Amino acid sequence: MCGRRGHVAAFDWMTKRLMFEINVNEECRDVKFLHQETFVAVAQKGYTYVYDNQGIELHCLKRLAGIRRLEFLPYHFILAALADNGFIYYLDSSVGEVVASYPTFMGSLNVACQNPSNAAILTGHASGAASMWIPTEKNPVVKILCHNSGVRSLSVHRSGLYLASCGLDRSLKIWDLRSTYNCLATITLPTPAISLNYSQMGLLALGSSTTVQILKDPSNAGEFDEVQHVDVEAGTVHRRVLKSAYLTHNCARPVHCVQFCPYEDVLGVGTAGGFHSLLCPGSAEPNYDALEENPFASKRYRQEREIPYTMISVDSIVNKVRREDIVEEWEKKRNALLGEIPKVPMPSVKRNKKKGRSKATKVEKRKQLVRFNRKQFEVSNMLRKKVARKEKAKKVEGGALPSDALVSKKRTKKRTMSALDILIPKKH
Repeated sequence: MCGRRGHVAAFDWMTKRLMFEINVNEECRDVKFLHQETFVAVAQKGYTYVYDNQGIELHCLKRLAGIRRLEFLPYHFILAALADNGFIYYLDSSVGEVVASYPTFMGSLNVACQNPSNAAILTGHASGAASMWIPTEKNPVVKILCHNSGVRSLSVHRSGLYLASCGLDRSLKIWDLRSTYNCLATITLPTPAISLNYSQMGLLALGSSTTVQILKDPSNAGEFDEVQHVDVEAGTVHRRVLKSAYLTHNCARPVHCVQFCPYEDVLGVGTAGGFHSLLCPGSAEPNYDALEENPFASKRYRQEREIPYTMISVDSIVNKVRREDIVEEWEKKRNALLGEIPKVPMPSVKRNKKKGRSKATKVEKRKQLVRFNRKQFEVSNMLRKKVARKEKAKKVEGGALPSDALVSKKRTKKRTMSALDILIPKKH
């Protein structure tokens, strides 16, 4: 978890053992675990940093500057970052390089979520539209006009069939993501939901103002849901909640984020006053796949599991095919059908000369002689080209000037002698 004042902490959910707690003295906007709980990515006001389970800074990702939201794709080893300038960055965490970055041209990206079924990133915009992005396309593959006002929060069902969105118009809508992209249900809320989150069993938690409500099967809620007033303390405080709400909890401070814990019936709520954990029966998956996610995995098991996951990456040599092997196999089949003898290239063997000609000094002298001859050839070739250029320039200049026959030289007239020439002193 992280806070706006730079507080970053991580602890074991089951044992409540604190792993690390640091203060980066900078606003922290989002935090995400990477492929293991030993690596944490924190989107700070300046850059994005990666810390280990002891709070030691491992990497500073300066390419990811001004990031608002982070989403990690565990099956692709990709960290998706959404920035203030409207760009979506995809960072391959196995090699530490940005593999793709696309502009959305829709302003700052403050609302985003991940589709767990296909690893697509959904973003909410101020125009009321929701876009779906994948790393191989520079344009959104799907764009839905969800609300008449700005989108406030998004969440996708675990199966990838339903999308829950809430806008500034206080309407909570459930969308069908299978093929039709139709609105299945519309629920009018007392206040806009700041955060939405689906549990593993399909419960939808929404945090609005100081109230946390949990809905069971919101896709069958109908067109509108009733809002009732609930007396909290001796009839002095009235809070409006949904009549069909499965569970309701009132907080003392405004709610910022809600998120379910996987494989545990617990809902985490982040407020302006701290963090709260609420029990929510029936929200988690009771049967887990140990090969997929093992809550009781040891350190040795985590290290061995990382190897095959790293090999199956975006740009891996393992899943590529050598074209040379295919051509060679095809040549063998062709020769076998036509009865031709395959051409076997003879290996070049260096001959050892006699009488001391294969010594190291002799070999080095021959190499120097080859280098000298090559350099001499290059110099002579360069001089030949230079002389040719000069001759060509002279020909051009000669053709541009008029011929000698047409040049008329200015003749000087001879002076006639006079009697006064005796007064002119003679030059010695």
